[in-house]
Amino acid sequence: MPEWQPGGRYAVSVRPPVNRRAVVAAERRRLVVRAAGPTAECDCPPAPAPKAPHWQQTLDELAKPKEQRKVMIAQIAPAVRVAIAETMGLNPGDVTVGQMVTGLRMLGFDYVFDTLFGADLTIMEEGTELRHRLQDHLEQHPNKEEPLPMFTSCCPGWVAMVEKSNPELIPYLSSCKSPQMMLGAVIKNYFAAEAGAKPEDICNVSVMPCVRKQGEADREWFNTTGAGGANVDHVMTTAELGKIFVERGIKLNDLQESPFDNPVGEGSGGGVLFGTTGGVMEAALRTVYEVVTQKPLDRIVFEDVRGLEGIKESTLHLTPGPTSPFKAFAGADGTGITLNIAVANGLGNAKKLIKQLAAGESKYDFIEVMACPGGCIGGGGQPRSADKQILQKRQAAMYDLDERAVIRRSHENPLIGALYEKFLGEPNGHKAHELLHTHYVAGGVPDEK
Repeated sequence: MPEWQPGGRYAVSVRPPVNRRAVVAAERRRLVVRAAGPTAECDCPPAPAPKAPHWQQTLDELAKPKEQRKVMIAQIAPAVRVAIAETMGLNPGDVTVGQMVTGLRMLGFDYVFDTLFGADLTIMEEGTELRHRLQDHLEQHPNKEEPLPMFTSCCPGWVAMVEKSNPELIPYLSSCKSPQMMLGAVIKNYFAAEAGAKPEDICNVSVMPCVRKQGEADREWFNTTGAGGANVDHVMTTAELGKIFVERGIKLNDLQESPFDNPVGEGSGGGVLFGTTGGVMEAALRTVYEVVTQKPLDRIVFEDVRGLEGIKESTLHLTPGPTSPFKAFAGADGTGITLNIAVANGLGNAKKLIKQLAAGESKYDFIEVMACPGGCIGGGGQPRSADKQILQKRQAAMYDLDERAVIRRSHENPLIGALYEKFLGEPNGHKAHELLHTHYVAGGVPDEK
C-alpha cells in the first residue's frame, strides 16, 4: 500500500524487477556455507557427523590393540547359522555353527556365545508366565470360555506393530525380553562378574537375521547396568557378517569347528527352532506340557505348528500330574485342561487373527507372531536370494539342527538350571523379572528403526 503524503498525495515507489535466477543462486550459496560449518559469513554450528554403521563400529573396536580395547563378545542368533553359507555361494546349512565360531575368533572376538542360551531362558520365563496366566484365568473364570490370549514378544517388528497400531493388545503381550536381550542382560551382569570385568568394559555384539534388532537393543530401559551402557552394544546382520568374512578371505566351510564359550554359551534344539515360524510355540509347548503333566512327551515334534502356512492352529490336551498346581482344574473325570494355540506367519496374518479375536470368532490361549514371512529365517538382514524355495530350505535346515541336538528341551539345558540356581533364583522371580522382562510403550518409541 503506498504511503500517505502531506497534501493528499500518495508517494508511489517503483520496485526494480526481481532477478529470480540471482535469488536462487544466493540461496544456494547460503546453503553451501551453512553445510560447511561456521565461517565469517555464517556462525551456524555444523551438523553432527553421522555415526558409522554398527558393523563398522565393531570392526573399529576389534582393530584396537588388545590392551586398549574392550572385551569383545559375539552372540549368534538361531537363523544366522543356516543362512551365513549363502553369502559365500553355498547352500543353507553348508557352514556349521562351529565353523562360524572359529571365524568370529579369527576376526578377534574374545568370547563367542550362542543366542540359543537366551532362547532357552525365554522359554523358561515365557512358559512360566503362560502357566501363571492360565492358572489365574482358571481360578477367576473356571467355566468361562474367553481367550486370554498371551502373545509372544520376541519379534521387534510385531512388538512395534502392537505399540503403534494396536496398543490395546499391550497387556496381552508376554513381558519377556527377546533372546538377544536376555542374553545381553546375563552377559553384562552375570558373565561380567564371573569374568572379573566391568560391564562398561565389555562390547557385546549380536549377529542377527533382523534389521530391527539394533532398534530393540537401543531401548534405554534395556540397560540393566547403569554405567555399563547398553546390554547389546552393536548388532550386525547375517549379510553384513558374511560380507566381512568374504572380504577378509575367511572361507568358513574350510575351517575347523570350535565350541562356544561357557557358562552361558550353549542352548537346546528347542532354542534352535526360534529361528522359524512356529518354532517359539513348539519350544514352549515342549516345556509347558512336561511341566504341567509331569511326564515326558511321547513325541517331541509338534507337526501342527510346523511349515510355512499363514495361520496354524492346534489344540493341546494336558492332564495335570499328581503334584501339578493345575490338578484342581482337571475336572471331575480327570480329563485335564485344554490349551488352544495359534501361529501367525507374517504381520498380515497377525492382523487377520486380531480381527477374528475382536469379533469373537476365535478363542486362543497362546499365540506366536513373527513379522517376517517364515520367521527369522526370512528376516531383512538375511542374504538376498532368487531361489523361490529358499525359506523351505532354511526351515528344513533348522529342523535338522533340532533333530541332531543332544538336548531338545529348554528346561533340560543344565547351563540354564545352573544359572537359575547360582544367579537368577526361580523363573519369573524377582531377579529374573528385573533382568529378563520388559514393558511396552503405547504409540511406540519415536525414531526407532
